[in-house]
Amino acid sequence: MASFIRKINEYNAGISPELKALKWNALKESPFRFYRGTNHLFAADFAKLYRHKPKVRSWICGDLHFENFGSYKGQNRIVYFDLNDFDDALLAAPETEVARFLTSVIIAADQMKAGAIGLHKLLHDVMEAYTSTLQQGKALMLEEEVAHGTFKKYFEHLNTFDRAAFIAKRTYKQKGALLLKADNEHFMALDDVTKSKLYHAMTPLLENGKLEHMVFEDAAIRIAGTGSLGVQRYGVLCYSKKKGKHYLIDVKEARLSCYTGLVNTKQPRFKNEAERVNKAASMMQFNSPAFATTIKMDDKWFVVRELQLMADRMSIGDFGNDLGIFSAVTREMGVLMAYAHLRSSGHMGSSTADELMAFAEKKQWQKDIMEVSVALAKKNAKYYREFVKAEQ
Repeated sequence: MASFIRKINEYNAGISPELKALKWNALKESPFRFYRGTNHLFAADFAKLYRHKPKVRSWICGDLHFENFGSYKGQNRIVYFDLNDFDDALLAAPETEVARFLTSVIIAADQMKAGAIGLHKLLHDVMEAYTSTLQQGKALMLEEEVAHGTFKKYFEHLNTFDRAAFIAKRTYKQKGALLLKADNEHFMALDDVTKSKLYHAMTPLLENGKLEHMVFEDAAIRIAGTGSLGVQRYGVLCYSKKKGKHYLIDVKEARLSCYTGLVNTKQPRFKNEAERVNKAASMMQFNSPAFATTIKMDDKWFVVRELQLMADRMSIGDFGNDLGIFSAVTREMGVLMAYAHLRSSGHMGSSTADELMAFAEKKQWQKDIMEVSVALAKKNAKYYREFVKAEQ
């Protein structure tokens, strides 16, 4: 057995047979889907290939690929488009984040059959968008009112969603009660014992203002993502007596970042892994998602937030083989990455905005990271081919 396959098996030890089947099928789907689901391989390979001592430190989401940008409703109920996955977040060299994103761009562009010249220009454009934004030293946001091109259409599409219709597609009525559909696509059935434990763990949220005036109506195992398939994750259907509306709450197990032990940067201390995830998100995002908090169940910590109809993301399939539109979107994502690093600058051990601005002016690390990203994309392609062959 290849060593990288052994690492995949070890990383996913304990996963249920049903979820393992789903995850393994997802990993075989495409090189990009494989990349999404094996961040632990990237983290180890990046640590080996890029051995430069960090000159600056930044909060990174840790898994910044093309499909980990998306929309969500903030606490103020306004829709934002931003970085939206912080399971592997930690304090590290910003080059780590840039390489994770650039490698995803290379893999996606390769699937679009991009030529060498087009890919070279794309990488330089994304890097220029990131560094020039850092040099400005000010974190802004992508606003719906001034969004253009693909982003404008994306916001317009999101605003056509209807909460009631969204929840109706994922529920059914039985004896007057509204229940979640165990369709094995969005949700799987949850046993009564675990459901009771989950309700008990969430009960304090009904009293501390996080889920005030809510009642729990049903819960199920949630199926979502690729890398997170296998972690304990639930969807909880709640009803607000005050607003007369249903809400879906996402409850996701928080584990150690896959970069743990691979970065030399001293990490701040958190009470638990869920606090780390939420704190990183609050520092890096312009506004936090609704109902963001934590709970503990069976000695494990979970991140809690609203599962929304607005929680959507772009995917490679949205662009077909149009490299021009894809390039425009990835450049904007480079800007959003810089905003997140600036927004969290000077917090809990990260470098200041001034230090990030000076870092952005240096050219050698940019050249090095683009070369490393190309090498990591080639590694991913090799891993994918061998994984698919081994699973035939």
